[in-house]
Amino acid sequence: MGRHAEIQRLETVWAAVEDDRRQVVFVGGEPGVGKTRLVAEVVAALSEHGAAVLSGACREEFNTPYRPFVAVLEQALVQARPETLRDISPHAAAPLLRLTAAALGPWPTATVAPGDGDSRPLLFDAVLRVLLAVAEQGPTVLVLEDLHWAPEPTLAMLSHLVESTAGEQLLVLATRRTTAPERTDTLSFALADLHRLDGVARIDLGGLTTEDVAQYLVGEAEVPPDVALAAAPVLRDHTGGNPFFLQEYWHDLASRGGLAAVRSGNAKAPGSVQDALARRLAAFDAAHTDVLELAAVSGDIVDPALLVQASELGADAVLEGIDLAVRAGLLTADLTFDAGAGGYRFVHALARGAVLDRMTAADLAATHARVARVLEARVGEDDPGLMAQLAHHFFEARTLGHGGKAAHYLVLAAEQAVRSIAHGEAAMLYEQVARLHADEAPPRVELLSAAARCHLQAGHFPTARHIYEDLGTDKNPRVRLLAAIGHEDASWRPSHNGQRSMAMLSEARRAAALDEGDPLSIRALASMGRAASFTGDRAQARRLGDKALHLARASGDDELTAHALGATLWQGLTPDLAPTLLARALEMNEIGSRLGDDDHLGQAAFHRGAFAYIVGDQPAWSNAQRDLTEIALSRGQPFFRYVAGCSRYTHRFAVGDYVGAQHIVAWLDDQFSQEFDGATEGSWGFQQFMLQRVTGGLEDVRPLISGDESFDDHWLPGLLALYTDLDLVDPAARLLAHLCRRLDDYRAGAQWAGVLAFITEAAAKLDDAAAAATVRPLLAAHAGSNLMAGANAAVFGSADRYLGQLDSVLGAPGADEHFERALAMDRQMGAVTHQVETLAAWSWHRARLGGPADGRSSPSASSLGEEARALARQIGHRREPPALDAGQAVPPELSPLPNGLTEREVDVLRLVADGLSNREIGERLFISTNTSANHVRSILLKTGAPNRTKAAVFATEHGLL
Repeated sequence: MGRHAEIQRLETVWAAVEDDRRQVVFVGGEPGVGKTRLVAEVVAALSEHGAAVLSGACREEFNTPYRPFVAVLEQALVQARPETLRDISPHAAAPLLRLTAAALGPWPTATVAPGDGDSRPLLFDAVLRVLLAVAEQGPTVLVLEDLHWAPEPTLAMLSHLVESTAGEQLLVLATRRTTAPERTDTLSFALADLHRLDGVARIDLGGLTTEDVAQYLVGEAEVPPDVALAAAPVLRDHTGGNPFFLQEYWHDLASRGGLAAVRSGNAKAPGSVQDALARRLAAFDAAHTDVLELAAVSGDIVDPALLVQASELGADAVLEGIDLAVRAGLLTADLTFDAGAGGYRFVHALARGAVLDRMTAADLAATHARVARVLEARVGEDDPGLMAQLAHHFFEARTLGHGGKAAHYLVLAAEQAVRSIAHGEAAMLYEQVARLHADEAPPRVELLSAAARCHLQAGHFPTARHIYEDLGTDKNPRVRLLAAIGHEDASWRPSHNGQRSMAMLSEARRAAALDEGDPLSIRALASMGRAASFTGDRAQARRLGDKALHLARASGDDELTAHALGATLWQGLTPDLAPTLLARALEMNEIGSRLGDDDHLGQAAFHRGAFAYIVGDQPAWSNAQRDLTEIALSRGQPFFRYVAGCSRYTHRFAVGDYVGAQHIVAWLDDQFSQEFDGATEGSWGFQQFMLQRVTGGLEDVRPLISGDESFDDHWLPGLLALYTDLDLVDPAARLLAHLCRRLDDYRAGAQWAGVLAFITEAAAKLDDAAAAATVRPLLAAHAGSNLMAGANAAVFGSADRYLGQLDSVLGAPGADEHFERALAMDRQMGAVTHQVETLAAWSWHRARLGGPADGRSSPSASSLGEEARALARQIGHRREPPALDAGQAVPPELSPLPNGLTEREVDVLRLVADGLSNREIGERLFISTNTSANHVRSILLKTGAPNRTKAAVFATEHGLL
């Protein structure tokens, strides 16, 4: 009723599905507004027309990771043709056993060993294979209810599904509440990321209109339309048009005279929906009330068999109670239960809540215990979700002496969450056990340590540090030392200052009085070295770290050696250390591969990329980036996802894909602005500045810059760069002189290379010989290497370009040689952005000198400038470097591409011509398969090519290859 527009819109959506275009619709609104009813009506209609329907729901209680997908998966295993499932190998299907034992049906030989396939992509792909097996049979509808209760792993699986099914006959209908407190940032961010994809939409339901209410009354109260229209405004005002509230209000009115009460002005609305439901529940006798309460405690999905087993009334009385609840409008048949076994559900969470609210604390605990005992008898069924239910029910019954069993099943549920790669959920379960203080529970130290490790894996670094601080007060010095090591591990990832970790490590290591060769002592020493790096004491970091690494290698313990290697990799981004640290990162990668430890592999890839860039090893730089992206997808850990994003950004920026780089930076801000204690804000600002300066975006901030900014309120090297690029000569000169007097303040920071680059650019722009002479000896230490600020925060290209600029200002010989080496490095790295800037700087230098230098033949300023302009046009580089060829800067106009193709579409077209699939194109360009497919579709339309082969011919004819 009252949903005609929404139905029409969904009919349009279904037409797109039948046209092989996957569609996703998020149906939102307040509780009771009719989300589930709308979806049910749509699904019923589509089912009648032959569509396959798979459905699952999230729960507020014992909401295990991936819960709706477990239900969907089990239904899909029943609906898919056996021969189609047999096409999936047991090895590929094995990860499904992490979710449900039902996977043993089609694949009885499938097994999952501890640590085997412990990655999200393997699990997600296994689920996707089964769902596609159903979708291959015909149009399919996937219903996901109550997404507002979905934990992060469930949302991650949904994202994977949506991104991987662009060309399938699949409709995803997901309901969610849009009101607080269920409207969470986690869900909002996840949905915002999905809305960038084609075929993703939202429908938010509002309340019924007065006319809709009148229509309801005509059908429900069987009164003439004029009488219904007279009463409708009152009911609309009292209920806000909320359909569920309207139904409950009508039930209440019906027991007190119906519309006659409205006409007489005595239509007093119940104080709440709960009041209306309570009056209806009062009509139940004791036996039937007991059945309804048992149903409410058992969960939102009601299993009649469980109620019969848990009740003392007998099967006939239980089934009679269920029938009465159905007739009273409290329960309704749930045909998706156990693939159609005949379960029930409450008509709404509010109805179930009203039943629970009537129960006393003692009755609640006793009923939870009855349900728990029945479920415990099913433990042998090997249902991964059963542990969470048992943990919930025994926990709620803990006051009756079930604390020990609650602890036991909470630990099992936590372990299951870890196996499901849901570390955040596991951490909360471990903490819940620790708060129980049950005699049968594992030791508190053990539980909190497990919780802290899981929080760390989930990226909850402040929470992990808080727990380790708590453990750091333990009487046992060994416990304190382990806590200090954990505290440091939860500090370096978000670049937290290492002072507190260093203090904890020093005190606990002294108190523990371990032998120097004790593995725990070596581990602590390595952690102290890394903590020292984050205090800015690089000398101490090298001394402690190198000693720990020597001792670890001597021990022959691979795990310990990998920890020590990882700790030493933070000793600095300087060119003198880069070759050694790159070798250590490679060694750590070898050990990580041998141990199968993704944490070691991820750290190794992160540092390999940084040091490979500095030394100019392009293959190692690219390989590290790909490995890091794979680890980020595999583990789902926020730290690896963030640093993988930063690594992708630097690659996109260097090759000149500024649109791609901007998308990555926007994603980093959306996903991580609240993570890592705000530690990413500085990197994000750096990344945005570097992008804006090459795309002409700095002009937007010119009105905000006065030139009189306080030196106390800004990061001064960045402010200098802004003055330089905006041609604010006097402020730039003043700040340049100030910085040259304060260089020692910046030498220990991770941004040192960027500081040198910004000062050099200012000295060249201002032709400031004094500043050039000051900075040149410092920059000379970087000759032959590339400049990187922070860990993938910003890349500047070859240091030789900057040395060439300084020598040009100083009138010193050798500038051309530096530019020549810089250009060779830029080309070696495939860094088109750096090539443009080196060519432009070299052109500026040749224009200053005129003629060949050093007795050698050097390119002319005009030829260098022309080459710079040509490359700049190709990538959209709009920054004005120091005058190109007689003062000409890179023009803002870009050479038009044929048929309106964009730069990114040309990138895709080149890969199409190479014969790559949409998935392979996505992997190469770091975009989703869905986005690749959209680009290919657009290319075919613009070029008029009927297929990919003809598109490749078009590219050849137009010189795009």
